[in-house]
Amino acid sequence: MERAKLSFIKSLAHIEVWPTGGYQQYVPKSNVSERLNDHWTQVGKYLSRALVQYEVQQAKQK
Repeated sequence: MERAKLSFIKSLAHIEVWPTGGYQQYVPKSNVSERLNDHWTQVGKYLSRALVQYEVQQAKQK
């Protein structure tokens, strides 16, 4: 019985999952360099906001 359970569990590990429908909506529309540029632009915005918050916090402590 244990051997049958083990075989069953091993067989489940090899099941592949395929999408049932189209997944075109999840594929990025822009090219890699545009997406990378957008990500770095967002990083710059996050850093700017963090610096402003830090400066405000430091000003309050004085």
